[in-house]
Amino acid sequence: MSSGGYAERRAFERELHDGVQQQLVALAVNLQLAQELCESDPAAVRPFLAELGRDVHAALDEARALGQAIYPPVLTDHGVAEALRAAGVRVDATAIGRHPADVEAAVYFACVDATAIRLWEEDGALRFQQE
Repeated sequence: MSSGGYAERRAFERELHDGVQQQLVALAVNLQLAQELCESDPAAVRPFLAELGRDVHAALDEARALGQAIYPPVLTDHGVAEALRAAGVRVDATAIGRHPADVEAAVYFACVDATAIRLWEEDGALRFQQE
């Protein structure tokens, strides 16, 4: 593995450990506290559970963001249009051929946060536009 690849992997591991993993540990502790509150202070449970719900959504958002940073296998197997569709992007693309992996990855990561995009080929190049 190249030193750049190793550094990227280590950075990803730190993000996972310091972010999502810590959030999930905190959620587990707070769930235990919620169970104890059910017995000791039932009136305090409802607002505490609402806070837990917000914490769960924050952890999900962070997990999704990390997941988007990972090179998706569908990109390798089926190309950029299918990878974007799998990520929930509406894609308008017809007769798009395969392109070098670095080109497809660049387009994928540039477009994965879009709601809808249009892909086309022009003069042998892969083009895209957010719709």
